[in-house]
Amino acid sequence: MNNDQVIQLLKDFRCYDYAANNCGRTEFDLPVMISERKRHPDTWDWSRYNRIVNMVKGAVDHVLSDDQRTVITRKYLDRNTLTISEISILLHKDISTISRWHKEAINRLSIALMPLTDDEKEITAFNHMFERNTA
Repeated sequence: MNNDQVIQLLKDFRCYDYAANNCGRTEFDLPVMISERKRHPDTWDWSRYNRIVNMVKGAVDHVLSDDQRTVITRKYLDRNTLTISEISILLHKDISTISRWHKEAINRLSIALMPLTDDEKEITAFNHMFERNTA
């Protein structure tokens, strides 16, 4: 996984986390149109999103140093994210130090998250399920 993919995964993390916590827990059933959902109606999305969430949380917790983890959490995973500049002010560190920690963290995460496939990382909108076929 390259660094740009890791950054996008981190930017989308809260969406994955929300999906993992809410897959298959609606009071109404959505039409089942995707083949994986036909075979496993509620478990496919739940297991896919949980794998992403667990991989990212695990990589952040186990692969990164405390300083790197702080930067990644503040920049991507917190509810109200901060810029590198804001993190440097908060931590009373030079912006170049925070940038270096960020770059090192992204490099380490790119290795740790390599097992995630592109199919696993994709969240598909359900809009197409409700469109009428006019052809």
